[in-house]
Amino acid sequence: MVNLIDAHCHLNDERIFAEIPEALELGISGFISSALCKEEYDWHIQNDIPEMKWCAGIHPYYEKSKESDLERIIQLCEEKKIVGIGEIGLDGRNDNEDWQTKILLQQLDIARNFDLPVVFHTVRKYNELYKILKNNFPKVKGYLHGFNASKDIVEIFTKFDLAFSLGCKPPKDDCVNHIIKRGFFLFETDAPYQKPHDSKDEYNHLKNLLLNVENISAVSGINVAKLTEFQYKSYVSLFQLN
Repeated sequence: MVNLIDAHCHLNDERIFAEIPEALELGISGFISSALCKEEYDWHIQNDIPEMKWCAGIHPYYEKSKESDLERIIQLCEEKKIVGIGEIGLDGRNDNEDWQTKILLQQLDIARNFDLPVVFHTVRKYNELYKILKNNFPKVKGYLHGFNASKDIVEIFTKFDLAFSLGCKPPKDDCVNHIIKRGFFLFETDAPYQKPHDSKDEYNHLKNLLLNVENISAVSGINVAKLTEFQYKSYVSLFQLN
């Protein structure tokens, strides 16, 4: 069976890290973990496991993310510790647009210099992000994580070499089908965050990736095996794997 990859999660959370053996038994064979501050960068270096690849970035909303982490991110790139820059982006819940834009541009420049994909976090700022990429980084590669916007937003972002990562709170069915038809997509949990709408659990779990793919299969009419094959091709392409 083709590998099923969780394209976005936070393995430094001890609850989620403890779930890795169960996830592997269920058929989830790899994880892209996101580190958002120096403390988390250090954790990922110290907990190097074969199933995990990871990205580092300064988040637009996470209070522990600091501008001073930029030099550390460059060092991680130089040492080839990370496979991508992220999660980074714009978040409309904070009234610091100028700072977010400045940090985003600096990190996009790092990604371009090291030829790394970008993991985008975007809340209520898709049009603003589109303009920044169009005017400054039209050849950006990467993916929009936890995508749950509209079909119109999908249309404008397909102008870039960007995939859409579908999580436990996916967009409307017509948008899901549009993304699946395009064929450049990933699946994620964002565990411990973004738990399914009907979940009564305290937090999201790695095992919910399977539920996520099953739900997308029901919406798209494409079986789980084929969806898994498509997402793995996107994963290999984005991270330049053999």
